[in-house]
Amino acid sequence: MMTKRLPSRRPALLAGLLAVFLAALGGLFAAPASAHTRLISSTPGKDATAANVTEVAPVFSDRIRAAKVVVRNEEGEEFQTGDAARSDRTVTQPLERALPPGRYTVAWRVVGEDGHPIQNEDLAFTAEEGRATATPTASAAPTTPAPHGTPARAVSAPEKKSSGAVTWVMIGIGGLLGIGIGMLIVFRARRRHPMGGKGE
Repeated sequence: MMTKRLPSRRPALLAGLLAVFLAALGGLFAAPASAHTRLISSTPGKDATAANVTEVAPVFSDRIRAAKVVVRNEEGEEFQTGDAARSDRTVTQPLERALPPGRYTVAWRVVGEDGHPIQNEDLAFTAEEGRATATPTASAAPTTPAPHGTPARAVSAPEKKSSGAVTWVMIGIGGLLGIGIGMLIVFRARRRHPMGGKGE
């Protein structure tokens, strides 16, 4: 008489749980890499035109613990004076005088709540005459990390941000590793416990 032995579902269940665990573990380690402080707006805004500019005020995604800001024109002349003031996520850098008409670049270096220094010189605007006050204009923060610029004299060598793609790479590696281990467990279990056997 033939008897049929039902396959055990335990190896497959363990494999699935292991895959989920490894994927979650990969996301846990990769998430902090994409959570660094970033520029979200400024006054004057990025690529904006403003008049009577006596200060610049970049706003960041996190509370700022330390900041350094350099404002210079296309000839490299600097216009900041004194230390930058910090208020929660906003950094305000006073200027030595109202900026003459021209194109200006703001180089910044900040340390956020995570203690990681971030710097760039991606903020630029145009100063002009004829307006009563500077017009704040929100500027979009970069959505894809880019190599940081190196501000002249005031800011040290750039430190590259970790890309948000690291998160997905880690999750993918964890998932593939989990699937591979699970398949190995199922294969070994089937060899030890065949699907069916001969009996009387």
